[in-house]
Amino acid sequence: MLYRSPRLQKTVNEMGSEEESYLIVGIDSHHTKAALIERAEDGYRVQGTSEAPTTVDPPELDVTIGVERAIRGLGQKLGKELWTSGGPSGDHRLLCSSSTSGGIYMNVAGLIRNISTESAQRAALGAGALLMDVFSYNDRLPRFKIIERMRRLKPEIFLLAGGTDGGAEKQVLAMARLIEYADVKPRFGEGYKLPVVYAGNVDIREAVSKMLPEDRYATRAVDNVRPLIETENLGPAREGIYDSYMEHVIIHSPGFDKLVKWVEGRIIPTQAAIGKVLYAYARERGVNLLAVDVGGATTDVYSVYNGVFNRSLNADVGLTYGVGNIMKEAGVENIMRWIPGDISERRARNIVGNLMVLQPEALSDEERMVQQSAVREAIRLGLEKHRNYATRLKGVRMMRDLGMMFEQALEPSILDLKRTHVVIGRGSVFKDPENLRIASLLLLDAIQPWGVTEIHVDVSSMMPHTGMLLDTNREAALQILSKTCLHKLGTCVAAKGKAEEGDEALTVSMTTPDGVITAETVAFGELKILPLEADESARIVVSPTRRFDVGVGRGRSLDATVTGGENGVIVDARGRPIETPKKEALSTWVESLKPRPVAPRART
Repeated sequence: MLYRSPRLQKTVNEMGSEEESYLIVGIDSHHTKAALIERAEDGYRVQGTSEAPTTVDPPELDVTIGVERAIRGLGQKLGKELWTSGGPSGDHRLLCSSSTSGGIYMNVAGLIRNISTESAQRAALGAGALLMDVFSYNDRLPRFKIIERMRRLKPEIFLLAGGTDGGAEKQVLAMARLIEYADVKPRFGEGYKLPVVYAGNVDIREAVSKMLPEDRYATRAVDNVRPLIETENLGPAREGIYDSYMEHVIIHSPGFDKLVKWVEGRIIPTQAAIGKVLYAYARERGVNLLAVDVGGATTDVYSVYNGVFNRSLNADVGLTYGVGNIMKEAGVENIMRWIPGDISERRARNIVGNLMVLQPEALSDEERMVQQSAVREAIRLGLEKHRNYATRLKGVRMMRDLGMMFEQALEPSILDLKRTHVVIGRGSVFKDPENLRIASLLLLDAIQPWGVTEIHVDVSSMMPHTGMLLDTNREAALQILSKTCLHKLGTCVAAKGKAEEGDEALTVSMTTPDGVITAETVAFGELKILPLEADESARIVVSPTRRFDVGVGRGRSLDATVTGGENGVIVDARGRPIETPKKEALSTWVESLKPRPVAPRART
């Protein structure tokens, strides 16, 4: 499957700089984007990018047509021959990610819903799955109902888990038998085999494979997702999903049989590539990270807390096809609460309908305000769903003192907004200059982190490209992610607590390395900006009143080093959770993010 031109058939030592050059293609349902990454004197750099419409649908029905157009367009921009008559020139290592359908359509099955099934769900979502349905042996539904549900759905891959190693056998085999009884058909038609990844009790791998006939199922056994009740092992299941995706799914899409011959390594789902590089970035920096990706029809949430990665997907909730579902799930009152203007509920409903059906390229002021409100609610809904996946392992016996028992009862999820160091926003909505101006406000309103949190947005759409580069050249991937993808909006210092509107909440003193001091008093309900550039750092001392907590305890002062950004240092004294704001407050918050003249500041 590996394509290389004769020019690249050399030893590693002979390759030299050619191994430092990467041509990376990201394919989604609408666009195919090519990027050339090469090593320069100051590190790795994106030399150029080019886009073309994706051509997996009629009339072309050949994904390589869009790939060729994107690569040829990039070559013309750079004055380089990147494409020959037979395909890519071969002078660069070609990598590719793909998500032409929003993710891998998958079914997941296990024994106990909150143990093996939950682990299997996390494995599938981390691999870029769009979950169609989830089945468990301990479901209360009659077996014939489960079979009916399985038979009705046509997934691209089925993930089966259950039993610890050396543990349950009969129940796992019974679940496999249900799949066989249902005669589950693959998404690409009855003439193909359905890929089944088995990630359960290793002692019965052979028995499971025999139960699923080879003429109808392509079964792949990998290590158990829960080898022990207190251990979760998701990596092998994800790798098995990637392999099945390459061998049995993507190869059936128009033109991908040609594309895989040109590409080095596997083509993995775009969502998986994004997750891989976000996990690597969080581990490299040693931070807890939360990223939201708001698309047209889906909202993805990625998190890394204490080194544990999770992804969740809110399908059919987005800003074009899915904007109506935002209003349906969130409720019109939650959409209305973020709109600062005098827009009636009826008008807001009509705008949502137009955004869904007409999908205008240019938005009026009213449409933009409704869209910005929908962004907040899409992220909030996605975060609520994500909490259900980002949890501690169920079924594990824990030795706890009274304090730990109280803390764990309150916070069963590992997602901790007080200890969220980095928030990242993705999606075309954050690349719109009008939305980018208040992007930090959109993210803060929706996520409501507290303590000290960096706020970034991805302005490049190249995060999947860096994810594909990660396994080949980790240094290059993380450099491009930091320098090209992530645009820092600033650092937020947020207080939790409540007081009367206008009461003093905290005082802030910021000292730059050259001794310049900025001091502010912030009232409850206010946002204030302390100007500080993205490449600058400063020492900040925040002293809250006894009613407020900035992450170190109620009434205790915070002394920390922070870095700036487009919005500098954002001091958020609106409390947590943020109460439904008054209309005039919304306008004031937006105004507070506008750049302001820097007044003369005292020096020490």
